[in-house]
Parts: sequence; C-alpha cells; structure tokens
Amino acid sequence: MKDDLEERMLAAAISAVLLFEPEESIIKISSGRNKGSLWFQEHTRISIGETGISDERSKRSVLR
Repeated sequence: MKDDLEERMLAAAISAVLLFEPEESIIKISSGRNKGSLWFQEHTRISIGETGISDERSKRSVLR
C-alpha cells in the first residue's frame, strides 16, 4: 500500500513539473546524443568491428 502511494505521489510530482514548465525547457535531447562528425562516426564504426561509412556507401551504389 505504501509503495502505491509513493508511486502516485511521484507521478503527480512529475506531471506537475511537466505541466507548468515551458515546452522543451526540461526534456530535450542532450548534445551527447548527437552522432558527431563523419570522422568520429567512421572511427567508432571501425572500432566496434563494423564496416566504415565510406565502404557502406560504396556498396549501395549501382554500377552503370
């Protein structure tokens, strides 16, 4: 019973904050979520064992 009350109070507090704050001031994508430069993306892909971006792009092109 106590957990249910705590969960309801937490939900009410979160709802109140979201209702009274201007849009996009609280919930927005952090800059850390950006993919970064192409150089960074390329090196990240290679470091985890995937093919590089340039290799992926060349695979999709059609020979004419």
